[in-house]
Amino acid sequence: MITVILVSHGGMAKGMVESTEMLIGEQPNLKSITFLPEDGPEDLTAKIERQLKPALEKGEAIVMTDIPNGTPFNCVSRLMEHLDFRHMTGMNLPMVIDVVSQLDEEATAAALCEGTLEPSREAMIDVNIWMKELGILE
Repeated sequence: MITVILVSHGGMAKGMVESTEMLIGEQPNLKSITFLPEDGPEDLTAKIERQLKPALEKGEAIVMTDIPNGTPFNCVSRLMEHLDFRHMTGMNLPMVIDVVSQLDEEATAAALCEGTLEPSREAMIDVNIWMKELGILE
């Protein structure tokens, strides 16, 4: 079993879980952790460990953080020194949906992470350019 844990500044991670479930249904293996303004790095690291350790006891884990080099990223990266899990950053809704929609018994965390980067990049579109290419805008 693979657990996917989203970690962000503010409510982004929680919102992504809610949006994912609105689009593709309930996701029992998708969790969120919020870095609150009153939290310090130690508080956030403790929150992450409280969800990550039980997830790893059940199987594999993928942790997604919002931005490179932010506090969530740094806390998760430090945990990588002594816990074995996958970490992706720059999370976006297409990335989350892509990963959780492929969670099944044969899936591995490594394969899911490797397979989602290009589709996630492709989901980013400059709509003005796209509409010009389609001939909708001049």
